[in-house]
Amino acid sequence: MKNYEELSAAELKAELEEMAAKEQALKRALEARREQEKYELANEIKTMIKERGHDIEEVTDLVFGRKRRSGASGGSNASYARYADPKNPNNTYLRGRLPNWLVEKMSANGYDPNSAEQRAQFKEEHLVRITG
Repeated sequence: MKNYEELSAAELKAELEEMAAKEQALKRALEARREQEKYELANEIKTMIKERGHDIEEVTDLVFGRKRRSGASGGSNASYARYADPKNPNNTYLRGRLPNWLVEKMSANGYDPNSAEQRAQFKEEHLVRITG
């Protein structure tokens, strides 16, 4: 362990900056780990629900207290695919206006969010299709 009392002001400042950089790196690593663990947990839960022969939407409706719509289709959006960000399963997209997280993720990966063809390609290559 260093004896900080023997260091100059410049050396102490450098130590402090190094510690701050390490703190930021640890915070980023922690956030990335937490996101990965959430994704893994979501997959485990989905697997458990499917293995027990239940519909994911029906179970989540029970968990969150939502009421099912009448009819077997589950509503007007039943024929549309739902996609999720594999790094953050809370980020989902069904249809309509692209959410900000999706526009940012597409742009960061070199895709044009205004191109229907590139949107379709991005969804297939970078998102997880959620099945009901």
